[in-house]
Amino acid sequence: MKSIQATLIGVAIASALVLTAQAEAPEDMAARILQAQDEQSLLATWDNWHPEATHRVVLKYGPGQQDDSFSYRISDSADAEETDFTKAFEGYSETARSELQITARSEEDTRYVTAVSQVDYEWQGYAGKMRQTDEFVFETYLGGTVIRSLTTTYDYR
Repeated sequence: MKSIQATLIGVAIASALVLTAQAEAPEDMAARILQAQDEQSLLATWDNWHPEATHRVVLKYGPGQQDDSFSYRISDSADAEETDFTKAFEGYSETARSELQITARSEEDTRYVTAVSQVDYEWQGYAGKMRQTDEFVFETYLGGTVIRSLTTTYDYR
């Protein structure tokens, strides 16, 4: 009987904490996800994603070259193996990154957040600049705000 009472008290306290905690703004959530640099930081963002969330990646290379594009479900990424894409970018490194420029807008129950940054990089003996644009779509799920989709565009033009 005592374990049931302790459980009920624990559930009541947890519920009160959840109800009084302020929800993180989508802009802050997007910035935190983009600033995650290691596996532990990324794992800390796992509950910010809708279970069916997708990530689309677009690579724009320049005039005369066709864009590359692929997408995957975020939940499938935990089981992903090294892809041709990751192999193709071996030796690629960022040398500098600008501050994120974040804008947000809402339409009905959907929130859109766009984050843009300029990146200096080195790859195969070449130093260049790239513009990265991350477009998040947030929606309400189980009473909270989660990421429904993310489109990341790497623009090397």
